[in-house]
Amino acid sequence: MQILTTDNIKNDLIKKLKNKNITSTLHILSKQPPAEVESYKKYIIKRCNEFDIPYNDKVFDPDSNNDDVLAYTDSYETNDGFILLQPFGLSKDFDDLRKDIKLKDVDGFTFESLGKSMTGNLNSLPATPKAIMEFLNYNDISIKEKKVVIANNTNLIGLPLASYCSKHRAYVTVLNSAYPDPHEAIINADIFISAIGKANYYGRDYFKDGQVLIDVGTSVVNGKIVGDINYDQLEDLDVKVLTSKKGIGSITTLTLLSGLID
Repeated sequence: MQILTTDNIKNDLIKKLKNKNITSTLHILSKQPPAEVESYKKYIIKRCNEFDIPYNDKVFDPDSNNDDVLAYTDSYETNDGFILLQPFGLSKDFDDLRKDIKLKDVDGFTFESLGKSMTGNLNSLPATPKAIMEFLNYNDISIKEKKVVIANNTNLIGLPLASYCSKHRAYVTVLNSAYPDPHEAIINADIFISAIGKANYYGRDYFKDGQVLIDVGTSVVNGKIVGDINYDQLEDLDVKVLTSKKGIGSITTLTLLSGLID
């Protein structure tokens, strides 16, 4: 097993952000943020402070609606950026926001961004899929004519990533709870990307020599971050593994902020 890292691409992204004088404000939109969203938000703010990026931490009232969000975003310059952190309270219907927010979308939220990502536009992807693809490209790991299996079917990760990979001529399989035989799909994959948030869920029997495994899932077990893949069982396999601990998560926020200048 070969452990891959994001150290080099992370350093390049940091240099890129430090060399730019970003004057646009990043609007961080949240509503009743649960602990994991609050943690992510704090990390975004930490990076904003590190690179002197202006930001507004806008927390909406629990009884606010889409009109309130649009009234807020419409009051700022369109060259400002925004990220809407989900879950966003009890809100489920974001169609008005996806259609009408005019600020710069740095996390692939709007219909315009989603449409561009479906045409293969890397910069229009949400931050996590964009970080995954930038990592693969940086390490010269091609998806062209490769079997790519994605264990996540959300609008934030799996679906836009699948669309992008398909547009770039990968053979894509998206796994959900109804998929009849995930084991067969995964063991026959060239590249497996997991983001299900189940600790050590995938063991030795899911994998074979020659695969690239990207673990985006995170769980907390006894105070430690644990990924979806049980790495301890893969020591004898000839696989390349990007773990969840120092993997995509370490460049996702940097990729997000780079959206202000891309």
